[in-house]
Amino acid sequence: SPALVRLEDRHGAAADSGVVKPFAPLRRAPEILRVTPEAPRSDSQPLRIALIGTGKMGLNHLRAIAGCTGATVVGVADPQADAEALGPLLPPDAVIVESAQALFERARPDIVHIVTPPATHAALAAEAIEAGAHVYVEKPFTLRRADAEHLVALAARRGRRVVAGHQCLFQHSALRGRDSLGQIGTIVHIESYFSFRQVRRSMSPVEQAKDILPHAVYMLVDLLRAARPGDDTPIRLDALQASADGSVFALLSLGTCRGILVVTLTGRPVEQYAHVVGTNGSLRIDLVADAVTSLVGPGASAPSALLAPSRLAWQGVTRSTAGFARQIRERKYGYPGLRTLCQRFYDSIRADAPPPISPDSIVETVGLCEQVGMALDEAERQAEAVARHDLEAATRAVLPVEAGRGVMLVTGAAGFLGARLVRELRSCGWPVRAIVRQPLRAAQQEPGVEYRVCDLAGGVSADLMAGVTTVVHCAAETRGGKADQSRNSIGATRALIDAATAAGVVRFVHVSSVAVMRPGASSRPLDESAPLDVDTLARGPYVWGKAESERLVVQLGRERGLQVRVVRLGPLVDFAAFEPPGRLGRELGPMFVAVGPKKRRIALCDVGTAAAVLRSYVEDFDAAPPLVNLVEPDAPTRSDLVARLRSVRPDLRVRWMPWWLLRTMSPPLRWAQRLLLGSKEPLDIASAFTSPAYATSLAAEVVARARQKAAPAPRGDEVGVS
Repeated sequence: SPALVRLEDRHGAAADSGVVKPFAPLRRAPEILRVTPEAPRSDSQPLRIALIGTGKMGLNHLRAIAGCTGATVVGVADPQADAEALGPLLPPDAVIVESAQALFERARPDIVHIVTPPATHAALAAEAIEAGAHVYVEKPFTLRRADAEHLVALAARRGRRVVAGHQCLFQHSALRGRDSLGQIGTIVHIESYFSFRQVRRSMSPVEQAKDILPHAVYMLVDLLRAARPGDDTPIRLDALQASADGSVFALLSLGTCRGILVVTLTGRPVEQYAHVVGTNGSLRIDLVADAVTSLVGPGASAPSALLAPSRLAWQGVTRSTAGFARQIRERKYGYPGLRTLCQRFYDSIRADAPPPISPDSIVETVGLCEQVGMALDEAERQAEAVARHDLEAATRAVLPVEAGRGVMLVTGAAGFLGARLVRELRSCGWPVRAIVRQPLRAAQQEPGVEYRVCDLAGGVSADLMAGVTTVVHCAAETRGGKADQSRNSIGATRALIDAATAAGVVRFVHVSSVAVMRPGASSRPLDESAPLDVDTLARGPYVWGKAESERLVVQLGRERGLQVRVVRLGPLVDFAAFEPPGRLGRELGPMFVAVGPKKRRIALCDVGTAAAVLRSYVEDFDAAPPLVNLVEPDAPTRSDLVARLRSVRPDLRVRWMPWWLLRTMSPPLRWAQRLLLGSKEPLDIASAFTSPAYATSLAAEVVARARQKAAPAPRGDEVGVS
């Protein structure tokens, strides 16, 4: 969770000041934590499991543990633990505490799962071992080989076991593939290929590549060792190329067996597989489909070569279908392979047997990841130096700030809309202070803009508001549950208003969403008079958080004399770099399935329109309406959007699904979600593709006013506001 990252960043300061933060590593573990290991438990006594870190991956761990035999969760530790989300996953007597120390004292676990940010793994694992617990550490085990060696040695001295979160090795396909290696003769070549999409704007491509890297490395290490049993020489890293876009290409070897490692954020389609070639055939372990396809035999004859495509095609269809069905059935246990790894680790402790992943393999994986990570960091440093030089040159050429203009403070300035608004305001000569949660790379920054890092929910300093005349609040939590929304949307909004009113700022533009309106009982288009849909989580945490934030802004504005303008945005798209909204349909391989009547309109808002309107609010605040539902006045039809999609993706074949068919399928699909996925609140598939109708008369006025004052595009490749 973000809180764990912040605590990790302040470890040094906390130790120096004598204040122990919840996850700060102790310089010396107190004697109270040196728990004397209990006598071996009988088979009737479940192992006591504790968890440090309850973010998304932590919840997956709890689901996996719940599916294991002979284990029970006795406690979790996280300063930002969401008790409501944890409730269904914890036994009634499990404790929820803020610190690792409190967890060890109160829960006295046999095994501790470390599911926190990577930089905290080494310190927390050492504390857990010193407290007498065996340790499961999520990948990456540690960031440095030296730390991994220290933990392995410490565990050996204390008679404890450690295991790393290498769950892909324990997927059905990986286990079956490893068992089948003997059929393909002597292994001569292995490729470990992992492609991902970049999913988090807050992480650089290099950071995301390093997060993915252990999966690809431990898979290759495991297969190389399987190819050369008994060979204990180190795996050699013979060649390595790393790029700032997160691409890694490496050549490794162990004896006569060669391995290729590929990690990419840009290669498509998204795939994760290991391809193993031997002297008597080959096999492919597909981790996405959780299936193994193979061509056993030398395949040197003409008939064998002719039959090979058919053999692979048949295996691909049948085994992938079975693999996807298996993943659907086991989805309640978290990531594929996770439950199996946990169960085998627990069983090894009960039986006093070797752990499912050897300490040597863990250390070797960390060492290789460290080498590749250093190359990625160096590539990023070089790219950043070039980008910084270009940014400084562009800053010198940017339009000067107009004298007498107050500072525009924009939150969420790294987001889809925030980044566009910052560019829009600065291109008009406004001084802009852009608030981001994480430092931005030079390539992400706009010339002439002042960037400040601030976690709004953690408090807003007075200097952040110095010289500010107007606040445009674009920041909001887009994922997570109620606790995340309470902190990062509602709490952050309150902290921002507190700081603004304390500094004498009286103009506040709040960016909300049209989703906060209570759905109308009639077919009449929703307008600005529609009531706010508050005090309900039925429509999801995000809508709840946006509604509560809007209500808070209006209430505090009225109480404190703050002039508030609320802009409720429709679903955002970028017509200049078009990606279809979810309500239009879904891309299925080479085909796009469009849903609904071709002439039916979809309410949405172009990001350029939104940025221009917000700029016009800043420039003529008094003339701006207090509340507007901002959607495109002339909403495009589904056919219009499909044509726009085809213009940028001519490779796609479009197929239309009739609306009556989707409505007919929706009830059985809801039933299937309950039966197969155990969903208590199954999604109404038809409603997911339904676009409410909005009255657009007021939106048309504000958009027209904004376009009259539209700023020229600051770059040659920019297009005008749509």
